[in-house]
Amino acid sequence: MTTERPRRTSSIGGRLTLLYTLVVLAAMALLATMVMWQLSAAFNAEHQRFLRAKTAEMQTDLDDGHGQPGSLLREIAKETDESAVRQYQARVLSGAGRILGETPGMQEALPPGAFAESPSAPDAIRMLKVGARAYALATTTLRASRLTAPLHVQIAMDVTRDAALLAELRRAIWLAFALLTPALVVAGYFVAEHALAPLKRIANAAREVTPKHLSARIPTDPPWPRELDELVAVFNSMLGRLEEAFGRLSRFSSDLAHELRTPLSNMRSSLDVCLLRERSGGEYREALESNLEECRRLHALVDNLLFMARAERTDAALHVEAFDGAEACRWVIAQQLPGASSRGLGIQLQGNARVHADPLLFRHALTNLLANAIQHSKAREDIRVELRAQADGGTEVQVTDRGIGIAADHQPHVFDRFYQASPSRRHADGEGTGLGLAIVKSIVEAHGGAVALDSQPGLGTTVSLRFPPSPPAQQRA
Repeated sequence: MTTERPRRTSSIGGRLTLLYTLVVLAAMALLATMVMWQLSAAFNAEHQRFLRAKTAEMQTDLDDGHGQPGSLLREIAKETDESAVRQYQARVLSGAGRILGETPGMQEALPPGAFAESPSAPDAIRMLKVGARAYALATTTLRASRLTAPLHVQIAMDVTRDAALLAELRRAIWLAFALLTPALVVAGYFVAEHALAPLKRIANAAREVTPKHLSARIPTDPPWPRELDELVAVFNSMLGRLEEAFGRLSRFSSDLAHELRTPLSNMRSSLDVCLLRERSGGEYREALESNLEECRRLHALVDNLLFMARAERTDAALHVEAFDGAEACRWVIAQQLPGASSRGLGIQLQGNARVHADPLLFRHALTNLLANAIQHSKAREDIRVELRAQADGGTEVQVTDRGIGIAADHQPHVFDRFYQASPSRRHADGEGTGLGLAIVKSIVEAHGGAVALDSQPGLGTTVSLRFPPSPPAQQRA
């Protein structure tokens, strides 16, 4: 069995260093290329200028000799035979290719065959290196008299100093590249480290966030770079949501333990009492019935918790459809009417609207609201269920009772799990589990809606459920 080798992760700092070094080297290479090209072009232009001037002089010398090459050869010998280092060397050939004269010593270094591929001067030249010296070669044609054929002149210009200067400059450039490359790598590393320092600050700040220190945040002073300012804000917002969720989870765990402890303690006490001594059959039956009631309460609690867990799953599919809201409300009212009638209450339905929701979840939410309203309504008072179509295509459902109401300091928490405003509400919703209104809120929020509550102590309570035209796309079936 072969195990897959972990993929090597690349370093942002290393990539930034490499990119910085390559960019600078590329810029330097481009600059060096432009300098070399400009300098070589300047030398070439100067060589062509010299050849043009020299061709014109030779043509003048030939014209002064009435087309005879003697005066031209004498002038060439005079200019090229004065020193060992000559500015140029020349060879004169007849139209048939016979050598008529040349600079002394030219035959050894620059035979006629060396000019075989040289272009016509002065528009172009050919470079040739002979030993330690460099020459610019060209061939030009001079007009002779009408009775004689034109003469061909092979000119070799000594450009050793120019070639040496270009070679030295080329070596200097390569040396600069060799010395600057490691320096650029080191500089790039420090630049990358400085640029990534804020990320390390974020990482160090994030390490301070632990389950015991969920209130820790990434500091915003001193200000962050613009590129990271939004990241820090989003990260702090995420930490805030995590702290809030962790707090809710902790409170939920504590409340759940409390809710489970009470029925379990009751069951244990009942059993302990039965086991202290022999009991009659009636007493045993009474103890079993008491424990059965506690088991039913535990069963209801677990069912409600499972229902809320499914309702709050963001990936849970909602079987959404458009249905007649009044018909669904009438069905729920029919189920709750016996309980309401036993307390002398009536339930009125007003309005009609199309609802976009999961029909089963809609009925479940309305059932919990009506059960809560029935429990806390005053005798001989009617409960009103009202349907309204919203301008945006959504639907609002209101349940109003004339009950004991809820104090202002309790209203922000009535939709929290296990929250009960007062002992009188102990068995109000969810069979005393404190989950009924929390389930209502979970159902509505799963559809992308909202829940609102308006209550006045002694006057009654109105709970509004707002369902959108359609639920969030990611929660649709």
